[in-house]
Amino acid sequence: MSTRRPTLLHRLEFGLYKGVEKILGALSLEDCVHLGRIVGGSIHLITPRYRRLVGRNLRIATAAEALSDSEIDALVEETFKRGAANFLASFRTQSSSTQELLERIDDRGMKVLEPSLTEGKGLVVAMPHMGNWEALSQLGTTYSPDRRYGGVYRPLDNPLMDEFTRQRRTADGALLFSRKDGFHAPASLLREGGALVVLADQRAGASGVPLPFFGKLTTCSPLPHLMARRSKSSVAILGIVTTGPARWRLEMTPVPDGGGTEAIMSQLEQAMRRSLTDVFWFHDRWRTDSARPLSLFTKTDPAVARSATVPLRLILSTPPEADEHGVNRFMTEMLGLRPDLRIERLAPKNASSPDSRVILHDWDPTTPPEQSIGLIKRIDATYRTPIDAVILLGSELPLAKAAKTLGIRSRIGLGVQGKPWTRSLAKASSDEQWADLAHQLAQVPTRRQS
Repeated sequence: MSTRRPTLLHRLEFGLYKGVEKILGALSLEDCVHLGRIVGGSIHLITPRYRRLVGRNLRIATAAEALSDSEIDALVEETFKRGAANFLASFRTQSSSTQELLERIDDRGMKVLEPSLTEGKGLVVAMPHMGNWEALSQLGTTYSPDRRYGGVYRPLDNPLMDEFTRQRRTADGALLFSRKDGFHAPASLLREGGALVVLADQRAGASGVPLPFFGKLTTCSPLPHLMARRSKSSVAILGIVTTGPARWRLEMTPVPDGGGTEAIMSQLEQAMRRSLTDVFWFHDRWRTDSARPLSLFTKTDPAVARSATVPLRLILSTPPEADEHGVNRFMTEMLGLRPDLRIERLAPKNASSPDSRVILHDWDPTTPPEQSIGLIKRIDATYRTPIDAVILLGSELPLAKAAKTLGIRSRIGLGVQGKPWTRSLAKASSDEQWADLAHQLAQVPTRRQS
């Protein structure tokens, strides 16, 4: 039992949770899914912030396909509907019998769980937040009758809901291991030949491994690989695909032994690609640091960044009086730190491009402020993936405001202060100072700053 004392708000939240569960428990799974799609469609209409976030993620995930705006919009809407449908279905499946769930799940891909196929070794099951993943906690004994099984989870903020959920998930024999308690216990489970489920698709911050994921550089969780290596276990990827109303398919893919985090993330990506609208895209997976847009919160190897196929995109402006030689040094230094960078430069007449990754855009600094949003949108649309940051060395306030309105996290200027700026840089007067500005944008922050 959690030692945290529940507050009045916690009790109200828990009461609401139980009420919703009771109502949904009176419905069929099909009715829950239908209701969820209606709720998801409504949320899609009234939450522009999350529409932008999901749209950004899906533009990155489908970069190789170069989908049209209308195709992306359709994927975004379906993601909202399917996400809400799976969420409400998860409430209902928690009170469903094992037999009822088995009738709704195509589980032919679960053969890899059989101990004979992994020579009695432990098995780390890495999976994304995808489909009705909550249903799996009830099916462990069915798919793994000869194994002990468990999962790594993050405790809920509400202690009442956390304890209730923990008891329910362990009722059929599953073990739960909090991320806060370290990894000695889950490693022991694996050494004994058990199976351990780890949700591994979210951004890992300073503790992660920098790798391209869907082609774009980010930090990925090393946990599945570390757990498998320390316990000499196998690794498999599990994806959950919606095949119809209240119907799902489980797809399990083994990862070759010794493949490491890169191989695991590659297989995880493939599982997610099989049904992008089943993925929970409401997490800012490729978030840009607001003050250090070239940083990934941890040391980045330029050789790894060079392997990315989806660039980090930023808009760069410079004042007419800026030293062009210094600006070119600034851009060259940034490109050396992040070879995956694509610079969209708002170019004065004397501008030049020192590299093919610097794209020049004709720009009139006297453009009326009300056209700033349109300008950024037009530049954004010139490439298949979204803008990540704006570095406005001319300190153009209308452009910074427009970037904030469009949800661009990083908005940096020279000698600026207050909103909507996220950082102010000092003016540079020498090549060395211009180079230092680039390094400031790539600085690895402390854990407190991240």
